[in-house]
Amino acid sequence: MVSTAAAVRAAVGRADLGEVDRIVAADRRAVRTLLGLCYQADDAVRDVAATGVALAARHHPKLVSEIVRRLVWAMNDESGTNAVTVPAVIRKIAEVAPELLVPVVPELLRLTIDPLLRDELVASVRRVAEEMPGEAARAVRSGLGRCGEGGGRR
Repeated sequence: MVSTAAAVRAAVGRADLGEVDRIVAADRRAVRTLLGLCYQADDAVRDVAATGVALAARHHPKLVSEIVRRLVWAMNDESGTNAVTVPAVIRKIAEVAPELLVPVVPELLRLTIDPLLRDELVASVRRVAEEMPGEAARAVRSGLGRCGEGGGRR
């Protein structure tokens, strides 16, 4: 019998998102393996793994919400983590389950001050704004406007 982690790694290696989704649906522990793969050197592995984390939001939204908070922390200078790959994961989550990012929008906007994080984070927050109702969307768009070309709130 193949372990969940091995099955996830194999499915990611084949870029088989259907299989990744099936594994994640069956075992929430698979998300931990996917999250670890998001930090790999290979761009293709990172992309498939990030998509897998986002797909997990359909099956385990509470777990992915907790992961979002951890990812936001990883992007803070205080974390000591090399978080350059994290915004791509956030963006994938924004594409699949933008509602999970609503609680962290202010922090994402603040983090746009870092030029290495800015483009992906701005794209993620824009996606969240597209899904939000009236006044909330206007507030988010206003925050994006304050980010400006230099990033971060002024």
